[in-house]
Amino acid sequence: MASTFQIAGPTVVQVDTTGTYVNLGFSDNDNLPSIQLTDNHHEVKTVTSGNVPAEIVITGTSARISLALVKWDEAKLELLLAKQRGASNSGTVGRVLVSGGFTFGIKIMSVNNGMIYQFDRCYLQTDGHGDSQWGNRERVLTLNIAAIPNSSDEIYTYTA
Repeated sequence: MASTFQIAGPTVVQVDTTGTYVNLGFSDNDNLPSIQLTDNHHEVKTVTSGNVPAEIVITGTSARISLALVKWDEAKLELLLAKQRGASNSGTVGRVLVSGGFTFGIKIMSVNNGMIYQFDRCYLQTDGHGDSQWGNRERVLTLNIAAIPNSSDEIYTYTA
């Protein structure tokens, strides 16, 4: 069973890679963040590559966050990419993407109504980013982020 919702734009997107949330970037009204929650009702197995982290296997739930940012901080993006590259070099079966501090937190905050969605344990998927500029359109950074349950088995928290 999947449930998808979009967050009213524009939004501010923050990431936490070192214990403090900092601005990663901004979306506009034309590029709304989308969150898809998935509850697995069948057996899910992990693999040596860590493609399916053990937290998903244990709790049976995950989320996929899709963002299109019209303005972003290249240095903060590089931190996320470094975590992604570091995760792929770990050797623990089923924990490749989530062990060793390779996850990060993300907050998506609506500028219009102040709603905040916070995901504590995320990782950038291997096909997780793209920087495109087509024709006369401005550059847009797209990110596909997976979220897994935190230590309290919560995917996200919501503040109005």
